[in-house]
Amino acid sequence: MHTDVCGPITPVSFSGKRYFLTFIDDFSRKTWIYFLKEKSEVFGVFKKFKVIIENETDTKIKAIRLDRGGEYTSAEFMRYCEELDIKRLLTASYSPQQNGVAERKNQTILNMVRAMLKGKNMSKEFWAEAVQCAEQVSSCKTQWTDTT
Repeated sequence: MHTDVCGPITPVSFSGKRYFLTFIDDFSRKTWIYFLKEKSEVFGVFKKFKVIIENETDTKIKAIRLDRGGEYTSAEFMRYCEELDIKRLLTASYSPQQNGVAERKNQTILNMVRAMLKGKNMSKEFWAEAVQCAEQVSSCKTQWTDTT
């Protein structure tokens, strides 16, 4: 599982959110997005996400790749991962390339958001709604069929 926090984003969304948190499955590249008011919400969201995913898929999260942002380096988060045998694969400081999957996903989403809002002359406060739309669009897979 790859994860990253994007933000703070200005202006604040209509619902008061300043960040979004992505979780990306390493195998399927399926993405889940959560909106946050503060970075301090990340650990609580991760715990809820873990329960939901493990119940839905009947598999355990074995490893999580993340940067060294403060949201994932707390002693509480480290203990939680150790207790549940989740490997934390930390990237080197100031090297977003090592967390490339999450960084590229966030960049793709933000590029789509900018294009959507500018293309329709919408207020920047709609960024959270545009993020949701961009994630759904980017997760669609085109199926190619051989017509010959």
